[in-house]
Amino acid sequence: MEQELKQKSEQKTLLLSTQRTMYSLKRKLLLIMALTSLGILGRAAFQFIPSVEPLTPLTILTGFLLGPISGFISGVVGFYLSNFLVWGLQGPWTIFQCLGAGLAGFIGGLIGKSGKKSRIKFLISTFIGIIVYEIIVTVGMGAIFAFPFLLFYIITSIPFSFVHLTSSLGFSISFYEFKEQIKKLRGGLIEKEILGLRTVDSGIGKPGNKLVPYLYFRKISRKDKGRSKDRFWYFRKE
Repeated sequence: MEQELKQKSEQKTLLLSTQRTMYSLKRKLLLIMALTSLGILGRAAFQFIPSVEPLTPLTILTGFLLGPISGFISGVVGFYLSNFLVWGLQGPWTIFQCLGAGLAGFIGGLIGKSGKKSRIKFLISTFIGIIVYEIIVTVGMGAIFAFPFLLFYIITSIPFSFVHLTSSLGFSISFYEFKEQIKKLRGGLIEKEILGLRTVDSGIGKPGNKLVPYLYFRKISRKDKGRSKDRFWYFRKE
């Protein structure tokens, strides 16, 4: 009997862990899609202002908050899709733009994972990410279209790179304000509202003060049609 109860408890623990993992992954993917879509629309809106676009800073923010892989995916997908909406469309430059933005998001993720997140650290990751992006895109484009004059091409690109860097830092200052909302959407609501951390009854009529994970089921009562009965199974982690 005890072994059977222990086995059921382990099964519930495994089920909860699986549910949390799947729901967390779903929310993470939705956040990546939302931030990337916002960057794509922003790049399309700013396309007539040279070197000003919010997509790369949002890519770096995605990596900074959600991890290096998420940042890389956001950068590659974002620039590939946004090139369908901007002047020039797709071309050889798409390869360098996707690679540069992907690495910028990846760098943002690496910096975000190292210690406590802060505004200064995010601005540093934006600075480094934009520099890496500009080097890859400028050198790659120069090697294809102006190889005999590569050095001249790089020098003449410096003003545009500077505008891109300063505008991206400006965007980053604004975007960082959404950090808490993104953090809450990523994981805070999962435990509190979906799979939750709820207090356990102390057993003597007083509210419990220990938080434990629970599985929630809703069962329709046959006797009371139209009414529902909520049942909770609580279990502690050993």
